[in-house]
Amino acid sequence: MEIRIITDNYTDSLGLLAEHGFSCLIKVKDRTILFDTGQGEGFINNIRLMDIRKADAIVLSHGHYDHTGGLSKHLAECAEISKDIYASKYVFDNHLKMDDGKTYDFIGFGGQRSEVERRFRLHLNTEMTEIFPDIFLSGTIERSFEFDSDGKLYAEIDGVTAKDRFRDEQYMIIRDNDGIHLITGCTHCGPENLINHAKKLFPEQKILSLTGGLHLFRSDGSYTEKVISVLRNEDIKTIATGHCTGIDAVFAMKKALGDRVHFTKAGMKISF
Repeated sequence: MEIRIITDNYTDSLGLLAEHGFSCLIKVKDRTILFDTGQGEGFINNIRLMDIRKADAIVLSHGHYDHTGGLSKHLAECAEISKDIYASKYVFDNHLKMDDGKTYDFIGFGGQRSEVERRFRLHLNTEMTEIFPDIFLSGTIERSFEFDSDGKLYAEIDGVTAKDRFRDEQYMIIRDNDGIHLITGCTHCGPENLINHAKKLFPEQKILSLTGGLHLFRSDGSYTEKVISVLRNEDIKTIATGHCTGIDAVFAMKKALGDRVHFTKAGMKISF
């Protein structure tokens, strides 16, 4: 299996652009999957330079602009990659960010549903779904532990505005002979909840790797230490993270867990 980071907040590769967003290309067995589409311009620049022309499916982890923007802004170009989109049925939820304590900015998918439905085949779920053999989407993530990933994030659902519980968020699970690999977009549910949920879905499987954002950049150091403890106890061998994890949290994880932790950057390849 190979994971190639297309979009991240950082890069050190000639010609590639960094932007606040996440996207990766996953090659496993005979399948190629585009997981998230970044924010927009950086994503399109990078897939051109990387000469990415083929994917069997597009997966959207949740409906924030920095994971769907490359799709909503560049529908025609993305349509050449795949016409099948897998996402939560709540992916078009009205995600908001409180700007100044009084007003909200829209940070969701935008008014794109009719255009997306016209150009693509939408496969929407809420429960765990096997999209290809041994490749699963988690469905809505059960919260066993409280975690407020970001005090600024809200959602308007059925006319009511409240703290966003991210009912549209899900992650990908890839199963092989030795265990499972987890790929996540932002982990707004909290890393502890994501790992606990994966263990409930696959109770007999060891978690081999965790790739993607862990949304710790607005969390205090004590919670980062708690996450490090969970990762250490699970003995996850490969943790590739960046984007919304935040530089301080990544370095704290790397200091505690050593070579198991890899700081993701656009252009990076991770092989298993």
